[in-house]
Amino acid sequence: MRIVNLDLDEDFLKRFFDLTGDKVPETITIVSLKKQVLNIRERFRTILADSSGGSSQDNEEQEEQPLSMSRGNNVLLVDNLGVVTYQVQMIMSKLGFQITTTKDVYGALSLFEDKDFDFVIMDLLIPTEREGFILLGELQRIAKRKGTKLVIGVMSVAGKKELKNEALEKGADFYLEKSHNWQQKLTEIVKDYITE
Repeated sequence: MRIVNLDLDEDFLKRFFDLTGDKVPETITIVSLKKQVLNIRERFRTILADSSGGSSQDNEEQEEQPLSMSRGNNVLLVDNLGVVTYQVQMIMSKLGFQITTTKDVYGALSLFEDKDFDFVIMDLLIPTEREGFILLGELQRIAKRKGTKLVIGVMSVAGKKELKNEALEKGADFYLEKSHNWQQKLTEIVKDYITE
């Protein structure tokens, strides 16, 4: 097997392998990355199946009925890691939401100015917590000006308790660490907001 020298960002690799539960290997091949993506996808399908009470095969064969919602269904998703974006989109679509995605602070603010969103799910490290906290504050300021009732969920691979506390103090409605089983936790949190 030919080993390819992939010039990938170290932070990206750390975040990617955090999702898989593995450490970043010293040598990375295209095949090993593909294998990790397949592992994540399979784990994600299992989590989705568990959250709806059926097997992943059952879920693919039958049409999913979204939950009835008492609030609006437009979600702005802000995350620069494609594998996370894919998983959150699948979760929120399954729950009946319409998702708009962006990878950065400027894109998020532009979209939020132009369209009414009911939920924002944002990564705190985009690319650092400083920008994440700026985005959190700006979203609240714009929502207040527009008179929009907004739920903001902050997600992060950073397990620092002080970041969680600061996000909640600065107006996040929930904070979710992207660690083991975060997809199931996100599903449960959002279901609670839907039915309140």
